[in-house]
Formats: sequence, structure tokens, C-alpha cells
Amino acid sequence: MRRLVTTSLILLTMAALPRAGQSQSAFQVEQGLTGAREIGLFATGRILSTEYSSDKGKTAFGGAVTFGTHLKKSLAVQGGLGVNYSRQEYSYYKPPLWTFTPTISLILQRPTTADVQPYGLIGAGYEFISYTKPRCDCEQSRSMGIGNVGVGVRKMLGSSRAFRAEVSSQIGKGGPAFTAMAGLSLFTGGNTQGRVRPPQRVRNEPPLIPIPRQSTTVSGNRPVPAPAPAPPPAQVLTPTPSNSVTRAPSGSPLPVGVGTVLLSFDGTQVDFTRPDWRQDAQNVIDGLVVDLTSDAGQLIKVSIEAHTDNVGSNAANIMLGLDRARAVREYLISQGMTADRIRISSLGEDAPVAPNTTAIGRQQNRRIVIKRDN
Repeated sequence: MRRLVTTSLILLTMAALPRAGQSQSAFQVEQGLTGAREIGLFATGRILSTEYSSDKGKTAFGGAVTFGTHLKKSLAVQGGLGVNYSRQEYSYYKPPLWTFTPTISLILQRPTTADVQPYGLIGAGYEFISYTKPRCDCEQSRSMGIGNVGVGVRKMLGSSRAFRAEVSSQIGKGGPAFTAMAGLSLFTGGNTQGRVRPPQRVRNEPPLIPIPRQSTTVSGNRPVPAPAPAPPPAQVLTPTPSNSVTRAPSGSPLPVGVGTVLLSFDGTQVDFTRPDWRQDAQNVIDGLVVDLTSDAGQLIKVSIEAHTDNVGSNAANIMLGLDRARAVREYLISQGMTADRIRISSLGEDAPVAPNTTAIGRQQNRRIVIKRDN
């Protein structure tokens, strides 16, 4: 028995340790919680196996602690220890008992980039039963190997914690024991800051110094219409209906090649906290719209890529970038493009083109890039 206990403790320790060679560099959003360690604290309720409990005293209550490592965004390994107490009938022949259940399990889950993550688990372990009073002439403690299967759900409450509920069955001699548990999971290490989740929308604009106007970048040889005079910083554009816009085509064919930049505009034309663009970017966008809705541009697909500075959490920046890209997409659709020709994405603060240590650099990093997608 001592050997089995030692083996279980080793498995629990391995589950709690990080993987060798785990990178501590910048993480990409798509990794979710990959590499993160998860520590869970739970309250538990249990229906005991008839192998060691009385028919009328099978309920037990207690707690559990788990230690896990997320190997991939859809795969984790977890060790756990549950402790439960049952009063049974509190008699000489049916005395109260304690159960101690160490397990090791493999978890298959919905990618941890999601806010709600259903999962299933399968594993094995050992169960130790100890009676608190003499039980006739029987053994006062017992142990047996078990299988462990279950389902659960994890609801993220932020970048480093989650609510978690689980129902599992420990299958052994005498029939299964069923456990329901609910509690809190805490995450350390890994990509706990790279998840996509609802952002805190309030951001304070850092002090800006006057900077030269940034010219709009357009690939190829397409002429860029001269921008209108810059409005006050607080003024943003409310997109207008297509029948109220007067535009002229650029006069040059769109450049070819997947990934070719068709249009980009930065923080001089993107509002700091809102998904709108400023008035001086309107003429440039409308010029691109004319090309994309012309006969020659009807088959062209585009991707709208949004970027932000590093003010605030990266998760909030990713959501703000998605809002900006979505605003551009909706405007293009309102001007005659079909939705299946437009793809949007947000990289948040992960792909800067200038240092975020200066106001100018942050302004350059707040940008929207429209690329050719076919």
C-alpha cells in the first residue's frame, strides 16, 4: 500500500510542475492557456460505493484540490486529491468514515481561448477508506484502485481565475462512487494574459505631443487623395449612407498578390478609445470602396487587420481592435460589398511597428490595415 501511495503522490507532483522548456516569451492569442498551471479548490458532494458504505448512509461531503498543466489549448493533464466524510448511520456496525481519493486524469476541453470551456476527463487513481470507530472484527481501513471519468465546465472570470463545476464517477469494486464538485480555479504562468475575453472599455489617453502628420500608406502606384484638414481630436466619423457619398475611382488597377496592402491608416486617423475613424480618412476609404465595387474589383476579397498600442490589457486591446475592424467591414458592406468578401482580425498590441514607450510610437501602432485576400 505504501508503494501505491508513493506512486500517486509522484503523479500529482508531475501534474503540478510546468513542462520542461516552457517559453516565457510573448504569447500569441491563439495559444489560450497553453503552458499555464491550474490550481483548483472545490467543495464536493459524494455518493459512496456500496463496497464500503451502508445502503442508507452513502452520502458524503468534503473538498478537493487539483493541480494541472495545460499542455495545449485543448488538452490538459491534472492530478487531484479529494477528501470526504460520511456519517453513515453512526452505529457500531456502520460507523462514520473518511475517504481519500488521489487521481490523475487527462482532460479534453474546448479551446481555452473561449470564455466558457466544456470538457471531459478520463483517468485512474486509488481510494483509501478509514473508519473512525471499530467496525466489528473487520479491517478498519481499506483501499482499492479506481477508474475516473467525468464531464465539467470552466467559466473564465478573468485572465487568471475561473469558476469550475464537474461531475465524475470513480469506478471500482462494488459499484461506482459519484462526485459533484464546484469551486474556483487559479492560473499561473503560461498565457494567462493572452486570452480573448470581454475587455474593460475605459482607457486613459496618455499625454500626446504634437507630431507631424503621418501620410497614408497605399501599396502599388495608386494615387492617394489629399486628406482634408484635420478636425479637433474629439471629432470622429459617423459612417454615412452610400447614397450621400460622392466618390471617384482611383483610376489605377488594384495591386495583385495575396497579402498586398491596399490601404492602411494609423492613430492620426483612428480614434483612441472608439472604433470609428476620423473625418480625414473618409476620402481614402471611399476611394478604395469604388475600386472594390467596380466591375474589375467585384471578385477581390479583403482582410481587415486591426492593431492597438499597449495601453490597458492585451485582451481589452484585442476586443477594441475587433470593434474597429468590424466598423470598417460594416461600412464596406453598406457601400455595396458582400460580407463573404471580407475577413476581419485583431492582433491587439502583439505586432507593433514602433516602440510603445513614446506617444508617437503608440500613435503609429494604433492602425488598421486592409490587405488583399485572394
